[in-house]
Amino acid sequence: MQTKISVLINTLNEEKNIRNCLESVKWADEIIIVDMYSDDKTVEIAKEFTDKIYFFEKCGYADPARQFAVDIANSEWVLIIDADELVSYKMYNRIKDIIENNLADIVYFPRNNYFFGKLLIGSGWGALQDFQPRLFKKAFVKMTGKVHDIFDISHDARKYYIKNHEEGFIHFNYIDVEHFLEKSNRYTTIEAKNMFEGIKSEMTFTKLLKKIFKDFIKRLFIQKGYKDEKYGFSLSILMTSYYISSYLKFNLMKKYNSSNPKYKIIEEYKKKAEEILNEYKNHE
Repeated sequence: MQTKISVLINTLNEEKNIRNCLESVKWADEIIIVDMYSDDKTVEIAKEFTDKIYFFEKCGYADPARQFAVDIANSEWVLIIDADELVSYKMYNRIKDIIENNLADIVYFPRNNYFFGKLLIGSGWGALQDFQPRLFKKAFVKMTGKVHDIFDISHDARKYYIKNHEEGFIHFNYIDVEHFLEKSNRYTTIEAKNMFEGIKSEMTFTKLLKKIFKDFIKRLFIQKGYKDEKYGFSLSILMTSYYISSYLKFNLMKKYNSSNPKYKIIEEYKKKAEEILNEYKNHE
């Protein structure tokens, strides 16, 4: 490629993924790692591929660090990739063609998602259901920093969609159910805090009921989750639990007027325990 491209990767404890990810983007003119102070071998492995390693405060998810990485990049073109993703050879060739012929300002790639060891066909995670705007010219995109809503795209940007799933990302998403619940717990806390702090609109109980019903029907039937059989059904159910968890966490924050109500609830329990134990003292 004549025009240079920078690959940006945000990391936090990704030693199990980062080597394969970096092997798939060795062709890039510049590889930039923005790490959130990993305490495993992520940085050590990354140093084998690049000396451009920077650090950003740990905040539970990568999105706030995206713009930081973009600002550091020296190339006109930027490719954002997560540590649990790979760029296939066919995708690499498509990237070359787009850049060399200046076909777009921002490119949406399909993503081949693996859940629990299975490549999904539907459920909202089928390759042609999950387009990601990851290749772009720096001048046309800004990062919002919001969880799962990171791109602010210029209105005059030329958009280009890759419709061949073989030219998309390979995404090793959730390893097992424990991994899903672990990430879900982290992201639902962020969602709840955003509602509590007014960054995101509040979810009422009525909105919650509508959301979980519509999402379940959408994933299982409209997005053909039934083709993923037991996985599609199970994931459709698990995603409803995501919204329920966000709602419950937000309501606890609101009730106790704290983004971390855990300790206030513990104190409340202590006081209740004292009341109960005092009954023994009153009868001595």
